[in-house]
Amino acid sequence: MKAKRNLRVVMFILLGIFSLLVFYAVFNTGNPNSLFRLIIKDPSYDLLITVGLGLVVGLLVIVITATREGSSLTHLLEINNDYICELQQKGKTDMEIADSFLDKLGSKQGLLHRLAKRRVLRYLSKL
Repeated sequence: MKAKRNLRVVMFILLGIFSLLVFYAVFNTGNPNSLFRLIIKDPSYDLLITVGLGLVVGLLVIVITATREGSSLTHLLEINNDYICELQQKGKTDMEIADSFLDKLGSKQGLLHRLAKRRVLRYLSKL
């Protein structure tokens, strides 16, 4: 568990470094006095470098997001697992439980509400 946490810290540090490089690259593309001239002499490659660094940042964000341990919504459902099982034993449907749960969280409508409802229903179907 500690190795996974250390890996996440390293990934966040890499994300910070690459983000700074992208920021610098965006504002110095084509600049003959850019620090990139120490590595690559030809400024015509600056755009490719900037796009490549941007892709690396995007991939790091996707990997960090995909490897997170769990969402707060799932955590709340796990905390209330006993109460949810009690409601299911009383004959409440998964839809009623999901609506009640999201209503208590203050979620009423919209895209985020529908996404949260799907996650709650998916969690309830596994019980």
